[in-house]
Amino acid sequence: MANWEFLPNPGREEEGLGHAGIETFKGSPYPGIARESSQNSLDAAARQPDGTSAPVHLVFRRLSLPAEEIPGLPELRKALRACLDQAKDRNLKKDRDFFERANRVAAQPRIPVLSVEDYGTMGLIGPAVQGKPFHALVKSSGVSQKADADAGGSFGIGKNAAFAISDLRTVFYSTLYDEGKGKIHFAQGKSVLVSHDAGGGEHNRATGYWGISEFLPVADEGQLPGWLRRTEVGTTVASIGFIEEPDWHWQMVESLIRNFFSAINSGAISFTVQWSVDDFLHISPEVLEGLFDLKEVRDAAERAGTIDDLDFSKAMLSALKSSEAETRTEEFIGVGTFRMTLLQSDGFPRRLGILRNGMYISDNLRHFGHAMSRFPMSRDFVAVLEPDDRDTSGRVRDLESPRHDEISAERLDDLSERRKLKAAMKKVGEWVRNTIKSATTRPAGPEVLLDEMNRFFSKPSAGQTIPDPANKNDDPERTKLAARNTSKPAVGAGSQGESGSSGGKKPSKTEGGKTTGGRQGTGRGTAGGRGGKSIPVDALRNSRSSDGRQRIIAFTPGATGTAILEIAAVGVTNDETLDVRSVDGNSSAKAPRLELTDGARKTIMVEFDSPYHGPISVVLTPVAEKSDEN
Repeated sequence: MANWEFLPNPGREEEGLGHAGIETFKGSPYPGIARESSQNSLDAAARQPDGTSAPVHLVFRRLSLPAEEIPGLPELRKALRACLDQAKDRNLKKDRDFFERANRVAAQPRIPVLSVEDYGTMGLIGPAVQGKPFHALVKSSGVSQKADADAGGSFGIGKNAAFAISDLRTVFYSTLYDEGKGKIHFAQGKSVLVSHDAGGGEHNRATGYWGISEFLPVADEGQLPGWLRRTEVGTTVASIGFIEEPDWHWQMVESLIRNFFSAINSGAISFTVQWSVDDFLHISPEVLEGLFDLKEVRDAAERAGTIDDLDFSKAMLSALKSSEAETRTEEFIGVGTFRMTLLQSDGFPRRLGILRNGMYISDNLRHFGHAMSRFPMSRDFVAVLEPDDRDTSGRVRDLESPRHDEISAERLDDLSERRKLKAAMKKVGEWVRNTIKSATTRPAGPEVLLDEMNRFFSKPSAGQTIPDPANKNDDPERTKLAARNTSKPAVGAGSQGESGSSGGKKPSKTEGGKTTGGRQGTGRGTAGGRGGKSIPVDALRNSRSSDGRQRIIAFTPGATGTAILEIAAVGVTNDETLDVRSVDGNSSAKAPRLELTDGARKTIMVEFDSPYHGPISVVLTPVAEKSDEN
């Protein structure tokens, strides 16, 4: 008969709540479980007859189960009470708070559960002995047993993400796999609590298992509740006592499309996120692009501080889908073959993204001397770097951090292999940077305006040109120096009126703007700009619709209050104010107003009267400092 058993602790070793693997995911638990579960399922994709991976479908399902359907719950409650009594006796506040909450959740008539189910995979191959995937997932630490060399989880830390979203620190595993002679079903539960005294002189470690004797999994489906049984090959991982924030499902959706846009777009994986019986969202190639602009997704990204990364992923997806993108492939001795996709478009972030197995990894190769943070003189672009075959993918996997968000050769123990891969990846970085530079750098034209050097030259006269006897070309190509009045202009006045931090009055029919500020602004010609000191705008990001009429604009203001919004098309010599038709769907006046909070990220949807595809600038003028208009 299956029941809960905790590992004996004859040496009375002390284990607390600070489990390193679980703590890794406490900061962002929902994106963590979404990313790690997806990676594991992609790695376990079944093989089709032609050797390619089968499409994987992953379901995140929120369940509310009767307490009697949680296997072994009475025994688990007993362990939780023992842990609470110990915390009270020893006056451990953190432990007491945790186990008081855990006991309340475990005592409820219905228990919230997050069930993560995959389909199109091989399942967790058994039996439950060392060296098999089922054992590696349930009973190993710092170990990963994957079928493929390029599988994503090389450290086995991701398995702890399921515990980070459980109020009971308890997870159930159920898998169905085919060994060739028939299908085999295994199921087992696992708790990670604290070491505790179980009474009667029995001392237990923090880890306990639900299963049959000797800590083995259950193979008899008759001992399982219906929600844990598998009818299709694959695996279910269920977090018991699911901790649910109001927008947990949108946090997961945002993480899934931001990290797996490439795998979704190629059809390698699809998702269903279900947060109630009737409410769910299916993520497939057909709806993927639109999800990046969905309000609930963007709100979740704003709250998590990942809005720029979400827009970056959207740009990378555009590159992978565009027929105008350039694709180049190069082989590097020691590491393998890489493919880079490059697309140029106004508003793109000038960033490189590194993917592997359809999952986003990093935006830099800084450990190999290439931070990829600056691309001066380049047009706006986005680039995507990927291993071009499975062998290369496997080598890159060996360089990844446990969280799969950084690449470094320092993780290799073999010094010779480390040096070899470090040199090879440095050449990869050189190739990437040189390719981007050659493709995106603006070529010099026959006439260059050296405006910044004008103060060193006098204004040219219209006198006769004196020919050069040594030059037979009567009209040689020359560098043109624009004449510039070196005297300081009146700030914000007339046709040379400048706006920005000072600006002038808005010009009327009879007069140009006259300055009301104390400093010279950055200038916008006859517009003059609005008077007073403008609100600083930090981390300005924007993305446009294909027709150029709409923009999603995000920025962080440097002050609190009501501000007048002005958007301008950025030009070479001066800017031109754009007419705004609506803001967030609301018809706009000539001077739309926004409510701002200092340091709080602001995102707005703006519609222009006329299409515009180029770069923009944003000026925010506080209403309290706005001068009177004529």
